[in-house]
Amino acid sequence: MYLTKEKYFMFFIILSLLILSFITLDLSLFEILKVESFLIFYSFILEFLKPNLTNNFLMKMYSLSIETLLMSIISTFIASIFAFILMLSISSKSKIQRYLIQSILNFLRSIPELLWGLILVISFGLGPITGTLSLFLHTFGILGKLFLEVLENNSNKNEQNLFFPGISEYKVFLYQILPKIFPQLLSFTLYRWENNIRAATILGVIGAGGLGQELYFRLSLFHYNEVSSIILFILIIVFIVDYLSNYLRKNYTGR
Repeated sequence: MYLTKEKYFMFFIILSLLILSFITLDLSLFEILKVESFLIFYSFILEFLKPNLTNNFLMKMYSLSIETLLMSIISTFIASIFAFILMLSISSKSKIQRYLIQSILNFLRSIPELLWGLILVISFGLGPITGTLSLFLHTFGILGKLFLEVLENNSNKNEQNLFFPGISEYKVFLYQILPKIFPQLLSFTLYRWENNIRAATILGVIGAGGLGQELYFRLSLFHYNEVSSIILFILIIVFIVDYLSNYLRKNYTGR
């Protein structure tokens, strides 16, 4: 198999970009591979493998785990309710109003949860309220867009007038469209819940409550044995949420 000029040229471009990246970012393989770096990492691993399992610390982590879980549940649930209400009301809006609504949704979802947290922490301070609101705003932007697209792809007024003459749009939606789109709406909501449980831990870096805030605090004190315990709790929560989400998706959406 012979390499064409186009493939050689593409290889040259990729190699040039790689070299340029190392030069621009001032990355040095010698710094990465030096013995001191491995020794520091080795000492970190040794302490990391000895998690703090005292009763008081575990009870505190359990409480923070519940807080993180509730942040993700509340933000996802409220965002899905708002998105569903928006989906119901969109048919009565004019083209200009629809464009404004879609623009607002694009704005909400274009800002990551972490950036929302940095904005909201100024007004609401540190704690789970900031984290929950940050997750809600970003999730509402995403679910609102997805719900509207699902409704648009599954509703055809010409078909409704043909097969359901004289029946109100509300009844057609309730008995014909909603049963068809509900599995998709639930699937999108569960998927966002899985994402939000991970995002909730990251938001702790800016003091938005939950396990993430405690993780950042312990890292700043170099208490790696306690960091190990916190990461263990995070993994357990993520596993539980993923399992519940997959169970609900398989049993209620067929996916």
